[in-house]
Amino acid sequence: MNSALAKFYSVLDWVTHLAAVLAAIGLAMIVVSYVYEVITRYFFNSPTAWVSDFVTYALCASVFLAFPKVTKDRGHVAVTILVDVMPKNIAGWTHTLVSLIGFLSLAFAAYISLQENIRQYTKNIETLAIIPVPQWWISSFITLGLALSSLYMLRYAAPSSRVSSTSFSDGGN
Repeated sequence: MNSALAKFYSVLDWVTHLAAVLAAIGLAMIVVSYVYEVITRYFFNSPTAWVSDFVTYALCASVFLAFPKVTKDRGHVAVTILVDVMPKNIAGWTHTLVSLIGFLSLAFAAYISLQENIRQYTKNIETLAIIPVPQWWISSFITLGLALSSLYMLRYAAPSSRVSSTSFSDGGN
């Protein structure tokens, strides 16, 4: 692997790790916000106006910040029974084809999402909430997650990135 590609992968992995950490922080903030809401609502009879909206936004951000890490770790759903029973040379080509289709699908979805982010920004579209915020603040996490995940699918299309999978015949052990 050439040094430029290795550097790119290193940066991609670093950004993905940072996104996963931010996703975990987002989930922790959701828990803290809900606990705060329960305490203020039921003990002080003073419900908040912002927790419900914040939790919705933080969940969207957390899911799409974690998405690249799941893709990197190959933790996404994959039905591999057909590839597992194929001859290795055909399975290799199938793996490459499926990874390229995944890349193209995710990259196209990221492109569409980016176009929507730009539209939301230029038209100053805000959320329909008690405390409105610019909608692109939230939807940009969708674009980021899709784009980073698409890069991992492209990375995994290379034959050197393949991991040996368990075969159907050995019962997954």
